Amino acid sequence: MKLSLLGGLLLLSMTLSAKDVILDTSTSLLWQDSAESRDMTMTYFEAKDYCAKLSIAQYSDFRVPTLYELRTIVDYKNYKPASLSGINYTASETYWTTTEFADDASEVWTINFKKGEYAVKGKHYTRNIRCVQKIKGKSE
Repeated sequence: MKLSLLGGLLLLSMTLSAKDVILDTSTSLLWQDSAESRDMTMTYFEAKDYCAKLSIAQYSDFRVPTLYELRTIVDYKNYKPASLSGINYTASETYWTTTEFADDASEVWTINFKKGEYAVKGKHYTRNIRCVQKIKGKSE
């Protein structure tokens, strides 16, 4: 089982008791990264419920990421998917965020990982999901 650490563009790997997660040490965000979830699609409301119930090894308290958080794993040097190296399971599809569109609360910002493009989508459509949680440090 592996927990991979992303630090900027530098990827470090180490064996721990959890698999299917990636820790970005520059943001302290722990990302779900599993083959099973790569092609999973659901509505925004289903995604929020799914992430809230998700537990991977000792990790729980997952949620849908904000637009800012999801942008941190986009790499525009990559294409299909436009994600950071070391993130193993990203579909070249559109992923949910919790950042609502200012003009219409029934829509949220999304990122398409084919090229890393942003768009606003209605919450009732189905899109991909990548759950996240903030890892708290000793001083937090």
